Parts: sequence; C-alpha cells; structure tokens
Amino acid sequence: MEKKEKEKKVKNTQNAKHSKPVKPEKRESKPRSKNNLSTNPNVKTGRLVAEPVRERDHYSPRGKLKVMFLGGVGEIGKNMTVFEYGDSIVILDAGTAFPNSDMPGVDMVIPDMSYLVENRSKVRGLLLTHGHEDHIGAVPYLVEQLGGKIDIYGTKLTLALVENKLLEHNIVDKVNLVAVSSKSIVSLGHFSAEFIHVSHSVAGSVAVCLRTPVGTVLHTGDFKIDYTPLGNEIMNLNRIAEIGKQGVLLLMSESTNVEKPGYTMSESVVQETINKVFQDAKGRRIIIATFASNIDRLSMIIDLAALYKRKIAVSGRSMIKYIETAQRIGLLKVDKNTFVDIDKINGVDDGKLVILSTGSQGEPMSALMRMADGEFNKVQIGSNDTIVISATPIPGNERDVYSVINKLYRLGAVVVYSALSAVHVSGHACQEELKLVYTLAKPKYFIPVHGEYRHLKQHAMLVEKLHHKRANIIVPDIGDCIELDNSVFKISGQVNGGSVMVDGLGVGDVGNTVLRDRLTLAEDGILVCVAGVDKRTGKLAADIEIVSRGCFFAGDGAGDNPLADIRREVATELNRVLTPNYTVASLKTAIQRSIKHYFRVTYKRNPVVLPLILEV
Repeated sequence: MEKKEKEKKVKNTQNAKHSKPVKPEKRESKPRSKNNLSTNPNVKTGRLVAEPVRERDHYSPRGKLKVMFLGGVGEIGKNMTVFEYGDSIVILDAGTAFPNSDMPGVDMVIPDMSYLVENRSKVRGLLLTHGHEDHIGAVPYLVEQLGGKIDIYGTKLTLALVENKLLEHNIVDKVNLVAVSSKSIVSLGHFSAEFIHVSHSVAGSVAVCLRTPVGTVLHTGDFKIDYTPLGNEIMNLNRIAEIGKQGVLLLMSESTNVEKPGYTMSESVVQETINKVFQDAKGRRIIIATFASNIDRLSMIIDLAALYKRKIAVSGRSMIKYIETAQRIGLLKVDKNTFVDIDKINGVDDGKLVILSTGSQGEPMSALMRMADGEFNKVQIGSNDTIVISATPIPGNERDVYSVINKLYRLGAVVVYSALSAVHVSGHACQEELKLVYTLAKPKYFIPVHGEYRHLKQHAMLVEKLHHKRANIIVPDIGDCIELDNSVFKISGQVNGGSVMVDGLGVGDVGNTVLRDRLTLAEDGILVCVAGVDKRTGKLAADIEIVSRGCFFAGDGAGDNPLADIRREVATELNRVLTPNYTVASLKTAIQRSIKHYFRVTYKRNPVVLPLILEV
C-alpha cells in the first residue's frame, strides 16, 4: 500500500513539472469602505494580502521586459517610467517639472506621452509612488490624452490629491481610483505590483515591487531612511530584504542626494528646532512657511500650537487645500476650535497666534511673497513677527527665496531659515541610505533614476564601489528603451520623449519657435511698421507708421529721433522694390530687411519686426 502511494506521489510530481504554467487569475478590487477618500464612487480599495507575499506564477518568458523613460532621468521633475511586456503596459508616476528660465510664460512642463497614446490598448494601469507634483502633476493630461477609463493605484493621500486635480479638469469620471496600502498587491496583465511603505516628505509614499515574467523589478520611489519619523511609521526595510532574498532582477533607485555622504537628518530634528522657536517667541506672532504637502510637518506644527495655546490661521490656497484633504481622509485630526479665519486674526493677540503660509520657495503670488511686498491686506509684517521658512530652496529658486528673506528683514521681522537653523530636512536618501537599500535588494541589474545626469552618474559609480559589475549598470536618458531578461540588459532603441509645455489651456502648442520669439521680445522688444500702398499706382499712399515697445526710448542712440530715421530707411527700401507688379510678401520682406539692418548697425539689437501692408 505504501509503495503504491509513493508511486502516485512521484507521478503527480512529474506531471506538475511538465505541465503548462497556469495563467494567474486577475485580482478583483473590493469596493471601498465609506471612510475611504471622498464620496467618489470610482474609488475602490486594492486587495490586501494578509499572508506573506509569494512570487507570482507567470507564463514562461517569451520575450523581454522593456523599460522606457518618458521623464525623470537627466532632470529633476516630470517623472514617468513605462514598463512593457507583451500586450501589457504599466506606467509608474506621471509628474510635471518647473519651467526653465528659457521658457517664459510656460506654466508647467509634462512628458511627451505619444508612445502611450499609440499603445493605448496595452495600458493596464498607472501606479503612483506619492503625491508630489513631480510624480502626479501630469495625471490629468495623461487621462485626457489616453481617453476612456484608466485604473490609477496609490495610497489614500496620493489619490485624494489626484482626485482634486481631476475635479479641476472635470474628468474624475474617466478614471478608476484604487486605494492601496503597504503589502497591497494588484494585478495588471502580465504584471503584479506590490506596494512597500517608505519614508519621505509626504505621507503615503511607497516603493513598488513589480513582478514580471522575466523577474522582479524594485523601484524605490522617493525615500529616505528615518528611524524617528514624525508619523512613527518607519520605512519597511524588512520587506525589501525579503524581496532581495527572493531575487531582484533590476533595482531602480532614486539619486537626488547621492552627492551627500552619510545619512539624511530625521524629521524629529525639525520638531526640536521649531519647538525652540515657539519657546523663544513668547509674546510674538509666529508665521511658518513650509511645503503644503508635508502633512506630518503640518501636524507637528498644529500640535505645538495647541501645546503653547496658540490659535492657527491658514494662508494660501494650496495650504488650505492640503489641510482640508488630509482631514477628509483622516490623516490629520485637529480641534476645529484651534483654527481662526485669516480675516479675523486682528482680534487675536500676537503671542497667541501662528500663521501657516505658502511661499517657502519664493513663488511670485504666494502668501508669504505678498506679505513681504506689503501687498497682503490681511497680514502686515512688523517687528513683532518671527517668520520660519521651513524649507530648503529648490535649485533655481535660491534668488527668489533670499529676495523674500531680505524683504522680511527690511520690514523688521526675525527670520529663521535653513542656512541658520535645522528648520528643514530633506526627504531624499544620502549615500549611506542608498548603499543600504542596494545591499538589501542585491539586484542583478541597476538603473539610477530621479536626478540630473550628474546624480545618475554618481549613483552608478557608488554602486560600482559595492562591487556591482559595470556592464550591469545603465545610466539612462529620456526616451531610452531598455530591454532585459535574465541574460540580456541593453538599450535597444528610442521612443518619443522630451518636454511638452503647458501654457494656460494650451498643451503642446508652445514650441521652440514661440519660445524663441518670447525671448527675443524680452531681450530686444517688438516694432510694428504699417505702410499704405496705392494698388493702382504702386506707390506709397501715406506716411509710414511705427509703433515700438521695448526697443528704445527717445534719447537712445546718436540720433535725436529714431522713429524718423526708421521711417526714412523703410520708405527708401519700399520705393526701391515698389513696381506695378509688386507683391505683399516682397514688401513685408523689404520692411523687415531695412529695419533689422538699421537696428544691427545703430543699436546692435535684433527686435521682432511685424510689417503690415494696407492696400488702398
């Protein structure tokens, strides 16, 4: 009897070895609970996995995994990565970037999404690592360009912030919002994604473990290792170590602070510093400007205000929006009696008031900037104010931030900022933290992400020092398509990548030609020349009219009357080319040629010239 049982077991084992792998069942999302996000019926809760997560079964690999970068490498901002296998595409993040100084008038920059539009039928979903603009700002534009329903996965705060954006664009009905938490798993065609809690400067940040037919990809998202975070939820390093033991084919790790040795300071350091500000500011009004998205820091400030029996006023649209959103989803719990309307602060003693404000980056229309300029009628800065700028200037914003600080000092305020005290710590990992995550993951391949090219290169060199093979590291550029499996790791081609500029309601209609004209207008001005021509005689019918802006003023240059000189130059050139068979195009060319020649010789300038021909 025992012999027959053993033979039966062996037979079953052999059949299992040679049987075709079973396609994994698609995980259905459970309806969300009443407390989840808002009353939007599209919001659901991602399936939670109670038992330890096991490696998913997949079809035997019949192709290679493609990883494509539409943004977020070689630059800071507009993070967007595409993973493709067979007929399945998963998108990781969809962010925006600040416009550069050579993009006048542009509101924001988003990735070129044309590859996703061309392959719309393959898109299985969008995964979001956290709620910062450089990771979620382009979501509305992605939804509009793809059309139809799209599944979006993220933590509660991340989805609540995305929902606010979708409501502004009136497209919230075009998405399925699926709320996930740490250890959630969702199925997306050939992929499955597990979400892992990480510490960052916004609540609800996650890393993503993407299981694919060729192996496991671990994307860290933005993170730092904080052992004393304000939210008391430490980054889940244990889970990363477990995944590392199971085997990681590819690690994609952020690189923002790779140039900084050691460890990033804990958020608890900021709490100690701001607590000292409260102690030292007895009888003084406190104004704190910080990132509105840093809910843990806002919660800490609110708790300190309650401890020192101060009322809180909130100034700035984004600050109000973030606080309302965090309260709505249960991340921020405060006593409503603690708050006072910004219009009623004159009835509160300075020593009993804290004002939370936007403007930590010197934004032109922010609340703090208007206070510094004396243009905010609700708050007048004076010698009894202590102002804390709880942020570090983002590269490129230093001039604006220090300009605000100078103005606040001139108004008599005491200003506390990052150069003087630890009122802000980074949300990004330094070298030792990056080394730790790499060591826990133990990947076969490595791609540095989230940083300018120098950051990516430094991260690659850091990993090489940990004895990672140089051949198994790729430093990517935007548009690169990397193919990989267990034996192949290479850049196989390019997809459409680059920047699409958003200007008002226009998306992509502002290109290099428009920007070049705007820069020329800013540097050299514009001149309009109107000439009337008699169609019958082919001669000038009236005096030439000149209107200029930003080109010169009356006393500019050697001549007493530049306008008269320009009229004379234009008239001479037009009389030379005017014939009975003239064309309007030839006259416009003549006007532009004569005026540009005049400005080059007289002023060494090159204004925009607009010729107008009126035929009478």
